[in-house]
Amino acid sequence: MDTMHDRKIDHISENNDILKMLDRGIDDMEADRELPFEKAFPRIEELRNSRRNAKL
Repeated sequence: MDTMHDRKIDHISENNDILKMLDRGIDDMEADRELPFEKAFPRIEELRNSRRNAKL
């Protein structure tokens, strides 16, 4: 059974994952490891598709 406490823990974990991703993105920007706009969206799509396929 899913309790309120379990849902709070899931929410906190989800927030931590998002914050880690944002932190890595900021680190990349500060280190000039950014993709040009034209290459960024195809790369995002590639990563998104691979993650979606991994969940199947």
